[in-house]
Amino acid sequence: MSASLASPGTVGRVDWRSRGRASGYAAAVAVGCLLIAPLAGCGSTGSASDAAVKRSLLRGVAEIHGSQNGKALRGKLVRTLARIRHERGSTAVGRKARGLAIQGFTWTLKGIDSQLDLLRNDSGRLEGAVRDAERADRYRNRGAALLRASGRALNVRIGTLKGH
Repeated sequence: MSASLASPGTVGRVDWRSRGRASGYAAAVAVGCLLIAPLAGCGSTGSASDAAVKRSLLRGVAEIHGSQNGKALRGKLVRTLARIRHERGSTAVGRKARGLAIQGFTWTLKGIDSQLDLLRNDSGRLEGAVRDAERADRYRNRGAALLRASGRALNVRIGTLKGH
């Protein structure tokens, strides 16, 4: 006697009618879990990528504060800029802060390049030295302002960056 022909009260055999309900219930639970599971991770994933942007911003600011050598600082900021370009903010605030940080580090790098040009090219030429110094100061001020704006977006206070 097959399982489909057994009476509902038969011991040791499964009635096809109860088996159908159980598998339907299991399927409904499985579908429900599949629909709810992606929603459970939404909040943590968003804060994690915003936290990565914040961490990269703070690391770059610490490198600006701690560096004494322009060439070494330039190398560190190039790596920081590459890292923050790779990261994605998951919220609108995180994306805005990331964009501001990218602009801020880019302008800061331009300022550092101008300072290195000042040391490399303008020894003995007062006009060129003044021009490069003003340009470096302008670029570093613009970069510092953008980095502070990025910090404000992430609720982080960033003060002056080496006088800028």
